[in-house]
Amino acid sequence: MTNEATPDERREFVLATLSERGRLSTTELSERFGVSEDTARRDFREMAADGLIKRVHGAALPISPAALPFSGRYRIASDLKARLAKAGARLVLPNQVVVMDGGTSNLEVARHLPRDLPATIVTNSPPIATATSEHPMLEVILLGGVFDKRSQMTLGARVLDALRDVNADLCFIGVHGLHAEFGLTTSGYDEATIKQAMMKSAAEVAAVATPDKFGSAAAHKFGDLALVDVLVTEDSARAREWVTAASIPSRIVYC
Repeated sequence: MTNEATPDERREFVLATLSERGRLSTTELSERFGVSEDTARRDFREMAADGLIKRVHGAALPISPAALPFSGRYRIASDLKARLAKAGARLVLPNQVVVMDGGTSNLEVARHLPRDLPATIVTNSPPIATATSEHPMLEVILLGGVFDKRSQMTLGARVLDALRDVNADLCFIGVHGLHAEFGLTTSGYDEATIKQAMMKSAAEVAAVATPDKFGSAAAHKFGDLALVDVLVTEDSARAREWVTAASIPSRIVYC
């Protein structure tokens, strides 16, 4: 196709292509519409500024739904998150020390922990600390730091210092995007640093993720997919296809 197309038509094509196969290069967009690569790069730049895509070198990726504010993310796939959270909660064994990153999926895991489970929860998420406060057998350690309103987590040097003294059995890490090439990503630089420290503090790392995060990316990488030991996700064709295509070595729990 070489006839000129409007920017809106090119945008529609970009979004449709990302929805279908998860990646589009500037070269592909240029050739598809017979425009220069500078025009394709400008399209990507403007769409990224509007929060429609994630730009990477020479290409566009789907934007992670987890880039939304906490309150907006909590309403996304709430029924599915509850089902996955039940499976995630079963990974916690009696008397374990568990580090829990913030995020809506991990909040659901915390809410589904059995009330008779003896364990220690270490978290930088005030919502998770509140959700577990009525579990009589749980010891809850809330890591103090600068409270980030968008993510509803405490961040900063004090959180990092505290995590260096933790030897946990299990870490539930929150992910904004999982991508075969770009790995585990999140939208905030400070969040990425805390997530790295959390994973290092634990013998095993688990992630509870809805399939809409597969193939998407956020701004900051905090690790490779191989760092996740257990991935809990939906038992759907989309999830199984992505897991197979990505060749991730994690143990997969389908729900």
